[in-house]
Amino acid sequence: MEREERRLGTTASGSTYMITLPKGWVEALGLKKGDLLTLVRVGPVISLHGPQGRDRGRRPRRARLAVTEADPEARRGKALERALVALYIAGFDVIEVRGPLSDEQRETIKGTAQRLIGEILQETDDLVLIQTLRDPQVLSVPQLLEYIYENAREMLREAFHALLAGEPKQAERVIARDERVDRFFLRLSRQLYAALQDPLGELEQGISRVEFFNVHTVAKQLERIADHAVKVAHTALALGAEGRAIPAPIAQALQALHADVQELLARVMAAFRARDGQGVHRALEALPAIERRVEAVDRTLLGLDDPHLAYHLGIVVDSLGRVKDYAANVGEVALNAEALQL
Repeated sequence: MEREERRLGTTASGSTYMITLPKGWVEALGLKKGDLLTLVRVGPVISLHGPQGRDRGRRPRRARLAVTEADPEARRGKALERALVALYIAGFDVIEVRGPLSDEQRETIKGTAQRLIGEILQETDDLVLIQTLRDPQVLSVPQLLEYIYENAREMLREAFHALLAGEPKQAERVIARDERVDRFFLRLSRQLYAALQDPLGELEQGISRVEFFNVHTVAKQLERIADHAVKVAHTALALGAEGRAIPAPIAQALQALHADVQELLARVMAAFRARDGQGVHRALEALPAIERRVEAVDRTLLGLDDPHLAYHLGIVVDSLGRVKDYAANVGEVALNAEALQL
């Protein structure tokens, strides 16, 4: 193979030296003598990046979302919110929403921007311009995961306290806090997409893309746990508004089930941080006992004279069962992460 030598190369650490490349590569990339290239080692692979190589692979920083009269339903309510969030996660800094916008659509755009992805820069008859949130460097990937975990765990704890103690204000705080978890998770998702698109992103984040994927998978389980805490909080509000009291034996059973699930979650999260496979196995040994508790409480609810109360508490028991499953998923990710180190 014909070689073209005398290309300058630099590693990510800054060392500079001469490298040899196939002539076809040089011509295809439009390189010339003296161009500075970058070599990046990612696991067993070495990536070569040309001048402004990082900028070439990036998506455009500005996106346009069209709203047309011919297809109005595709850009309403949750569909419109999901479309905006997708553009934020994809890494766009500025999002234009153009078209004949209804008052309902404008409220959805404003609400989504303020709650999750940024702020409104400009608004006209046929345009809403959104500036997405910048990712502050002070929030590392591990920090974002910890914030998501701490919030989800406390939301679940406070939701159950609100349910059993009849504290509507506390239930309302749990519901409001869900937006914080959503923001952290979306920010983490945005950073993951950036790392996947840019091989050098690993160096900026200080974490490999495989490890980033594991963190994101765990964060997704925690985000779902926060959603179930919200369901419990809504149940607390509903029972409080209807003046329905939870019988003491059922309240005690729910509290015990909640404690078991919280303990499982804490143990698998500790195992994930430590890449402790044995810790995961020990934690997951509690699953059969928790499942028996869930079944026992369900049977108790079937015997209640108040079917409406049984329905609401059934939602709570189902949420605890789901949280148990999500905690088990975290354990499985921890095992996968440990396997990478063997």
